[in-house]
Amino acid sequence: IVESVGEGVTELVPGDHVLPVFTGECKECAHCMSEESNLCDLLRINVDRGVMIGDGQSRFTIDGKPIFHFVGTSTFSEYTVIHVGCLAKIDPEAPLDKVCLLSCGISTGLGATLNVAKPKKGMTV
Repeated sequence: IVESVGEGVTELVPGDHVLPVFTGECKECAHCMSEESNLCDLLRINVDRGVMIGDGQSRFTIDGKPIFHFVGTSTFSEYTVIHVGCLAKIDPEAPLDKVCLLSCGISTGLGATLNVAKPKKGMTV
């Protein structure tokens, strides 16, 4: 659940329910505009760096030392800071303990199968 939003974020407001996605979308690059790929030039490349795109800094510290973001989402922490392109807004009535599976499991496995492999009827995958 969104607690607060940063400067310039207009897509979300505090209280919105969201799912984090490690393969975000800037919605502007060639990959985001393609029907065949979601390997965003901006967010996919930067998720491995462990820092925020805007300023190259981590938002987490312990004893004054930076803790780097994990896969751009840091979902193993109670609170996190995520680029808006790595969040999918969902219906607030959806049970979070169930829809959390959609964040990675369905989008990765099912999404790759239906959108990339595109198996034909009768195929075994």
